[in-house]
Amino acid sequence: MRDQSAGPVLVRRRSDSNTTSEVGQDMSDLELDNTTEEKVEEPYTIPPREPPNGLGISIGRPSNASAGSENRVAPAVSAILRAGTIWLDPNSARVCWHSTNPSKSFFIDDVRDVRVGAESRNARDDAKIPDEHESRWVTIVYEPPERSKGRTIKTMHLIMDSKMIVDYWTEALGNVTRERTEIMSALTSSPEKSERGMAIAWTKTMTRPNRQGPTGEDCFTLEDATWLCARLEINCSNSAVKTHFMRSDSRNTGSLNYTQYMDFVNSFKERKDIQNLFTNISCGTDNDVRLDDFLAFLSNDQKINVEKERAHWEGVFERFSRVAPSKSSLPDAVPVPGERTMNMQGFQNFLTSSYNSPVPGSKAEPTLNRPLNEYFISSSHNTYLLGRQVAGASSVEGYIAALIKGCRCIEIDCWDGEGGRPTVTHGRTMSTKVPFEDCVSTIGKYAFHSSSYPLIVSLEVHCNPEQQRAMVDIMLKYWKGALVEEPLTNDALTLPSPDELKNRILVKVKVAEEAEPASLQPEMPNGRSRARSLGSAFTRTSSLEKYPITATPPVMSPPTMSPLDTTVSQVGTPRGSIASGSAYTPPSTSSDDSDDVLTSASEKPRKPKSSKIVPELGRLGVYVQGIKYGGFQAPEAKTFNHIFSFSENTFDSLCTKSSGTKSLLELHNLRHLMRVYPSAKRITSGNFDPMDPWRRGVQMVALNWQTYDVHQQINEAMFASGSDRVGYVLKPEELRPAKHLPIADTLPSALEKRDKKGKVFIRFTVDIKSAQRLPRPRPQSGHTTMNPYIEMEMYCAEDKARGIAKGHGGFDASSADGFSGISSPVRRRTKISEGNGFDPIWNSPVTMAVGTRTPSLIFVRWTVWNSSDGHSTGSDRAFLGTFTAKLDSLQQGYRHLPLFTAHGEQFRDAKLFVKITKEAPLPLQHDGTSNGFVADPMPSPRPEPRPDPPRSERSWGRRVFGRNSSQRRLDERQQDGYAGVLSRTSSTDRDSIR
Repeated sequence: MRDQSAGPVLVRRRSDSNTTSEVGQDMSDLELDNTTEEKVEEPYTIPPREPPNGLGISIGRPSNASAGSENRVAPAVSAILRAGTIWLDPNSARVCWHSTNPSKSFFIDDVRDVRVGAESRNARDDAKIPDEHESRWVTIVYEPPERSKGRTIKTMHLIMDSKMIVDYWTEALGNVTRERTEIMSALTSSPEKSERGMAIAWTKTMTRPNRQGPTGEDCFTLEDATWLCARLEINCSNSAVKTHFMRSDSRNTGSLNYTQYMDFVNSFKERKDIQNLFTNISCGTDNDVRLDDFLAFLSNDQKINVEKERAHWEGVFERFSRVAPSKSSLPDAVPVPGERTMNMQGFQNFLTSSYNSPVPGSKAEPTLNRPLNEYFISSSHNTYLLGRQVAGASSVEGYIAALIKGCRCIEIDCWDGEGGRPTVTHGRTMSTKVPFEDCVSTIGKYAFHSSSYPLIVSLEVHCNPEQQRAMVDIMLKYWKGALVEEPLTNDALTLPSPDELKNRILVKVKVAEEAEPASLQPEMPNGRSRARSLGSAFTRTSSLEKYPITATPPVMSPPTMSPLDTTVSQVGTPRGSIASGSAYTPPSTSSDDSDDVLTSASEKPRKPKSSKIVPELGRLGVYVQGIKYGGFQAPEAKTFNHIFSFSENTFDSLCTKSSGTKSLLELHNLRHLMRVYPSAKRITSGNFDPMDPWRRGVQMVALNWQTYDVHQQINEAMFASGSDRVGYVLKPEELRPAKHLPIADTLPSALEKRDKKGKVFIRFTVDIKSAQRLPRPRPQSGHTTMNPYIEMEMYCAEDKARGIAKGHGGFDASSADGFSGISSPVRRRTKISEGNGFDPIWNSPVTMAVGTRTPSLIFVRWTVWNSSDGHSTGSDRAFLGTFTAKLDSLQQGYRHLPLFTAHGEQFRDAKLFVKITKEAPLPLQHDGTSNGFVADPMPSPRPEPRPDPPRSERSWGRRVFGRNSSQRRLDERQQDGYAGVLSRTSSTDRDSIR
């Protein structure tokens, strides 16, 4: 039996418990960089060697030992950390809590955060641990290699014996993390940091346990080199390590001294792909690059308007250049005293820096002065959940993770709790609970962490009146000064802009039950009704409704009618207009929000069902007032501050051609807010494709952020560039009312523009050059070779239809049915690079083209896979990393694409090196085909055959139902259709297309 009287005591483990304190955190991209990286380090010398423990750390007494512990004799660290219910295994650098089951542990490298004392107060309060134990409380947040019970992040809560033990643990974990970062810096471009990292790595190598061979500072063996490369995540074959080692072993002794060891490590920092590019820029020589050459490279290759920001780019050159040597860089050039030039290392540093990011950063505060309804808003669903909807863990960590990543619309599901305290959970499921007050206080702390623009809090209220009033009191307590309680102005025609709502919190809540007519309600001193309702003065619609907006006589309408109503009466469908009485009734579906009750398009709009919201809470829905769906022609659907919430299934029903409501929905979203969220049937918290709601003008497409699937990756890509990083993206012009027209004329103008807008031809090329420092898939052995390859996909917001998008280059990896569109992207892949996961080179150009009405909703995704045998791309392949970007956000030229884990965490060093080229959009002319445009708008040779797996590996269904010869002939005929575009374009356009 292990001594249970010493060391930490386990309070809860997520893997074993479903209690309310199970919390976890997704790390933000902003937290990936070490803040100490910017400090200037002094040159590092080799420290004296001392016997380390298995963790490679040496700690005497903790530097932050509590007062009163000075007179205590601290036992050996290894004894303290290896005792108790939870202990530290020094041989494998793991935290363990089971002596025989290795799954009951986690690596130190997997630790994301360690919180002590007040930093973990919410979890301690939730566990009902008295305040006097706060100094002994520790919360460890870590990321397991694989998802467990649908969760990617886990936490462990511990109560230590004393404050001194807390200090030992936190300092040990902190030191391991810091040393890990310092060792990895051996491969950085900074000379000072690299030298320090190499010195630490040298010491680790010489003193590692069970080291074979001679010892001493001048005996770095090939076996040491193999071990160190694995530690530095240099994932290449042993033969490649041997090649680098022998090149540094100039004396042919079989071992390296410290100088040769440094040359060995530095050899892995050489970039042959960049060296070739640098040679081209320097006119085929090895000379340094001058300012004019650098600016020409930016203009010609990177497609940057240098003259627009010349001073900025001259400053960038200054940062990565050095004073030129006395010898001129070119034989016939006249030396200029003090002239600065950029050498190969400086050029490489520039290409890998944030100044050469694939997506532009925010250089200045954006201007967001249009009404809220004209923006796409970064939104989450069930934000409090960390895993599955049915049996997931609820935690404030969900809010922290979402807000740090820039989410601007979060959700709180509120239910009655014990002792009159509202609680947050996914009701009527086995999900855990978290106090409403903890969620509100956490939101108050992180609301504007990453964006100063308004945060919308969507309340799903299932509480009784008393606890609803408690909710109001809690929100006023923690959000006082930020919470919007009254209209900003007396303007009751349009929603305010994000600029006007900076650092403000908006509450989305259903309308309160109306107790009496609005005209009889007592007025507040500012003239606002004490209990807001749909009939209140604040929710009146535009007075411009009296002006006709079409050439036909205006339709008589109720007093609350808006210009939309007269427009709607003119909109028809293949089966008749709404006014003519379509008899279709979309099926009703269950929903989390219970807001989407569908009615027949022809029936008379009915009054929404009471929401049972108390007036004190209902009046907080100042600008985001949730109402039941009673038809787009209902009077309440014309109030400027209302919002409809639909599940994905209900939304799809409204968008069918036979429903007769698709055009009405799109027109509604020009002026009013809408939210779409995942179906309750997605019990594993999967996501739907956000592009379909976006192209219909939906502002809030709420996804499950805890699931980093391709749809969430597209969602993050939407809000990842430039001013879009603030969580608000201006919708395309055709999805907004015309800015230059009077309000009464905007809707028919937008409708006409939408109907007349044709498809455009978009084409771009990505030359996939190479990758750097790809991660080794877990739990793959460090001695197993890696065989990576890249898949590149294009997603577009178009209905699934054969032929709307095509790709060329590399190998075909698209879906077997040959379809493209929302559900089936165009997919191409590179060849497999055998035995090299450190710096594989492909030089594989891939061109993709699409005809689309929404060019701003094209997304490109790169995924790195590892082939198990180096030859096939079957189901046993392993995921290594991914990156997704919006096409119109990608900058052209040579760029390094960051890679993300399967959980959405950015790798520190793993990147793809590509060259991006985008062509100017061209109008896509009609040719009378069924889909209205040429089937294949990209000229290319006949498509190469799709590589099939060996017959033994193919399924029975694929062998029987694979494409036949007639299908292949059809593909060839479509391929011949590429010439259709060329034959109808001018010579200038043809040159552009080429």
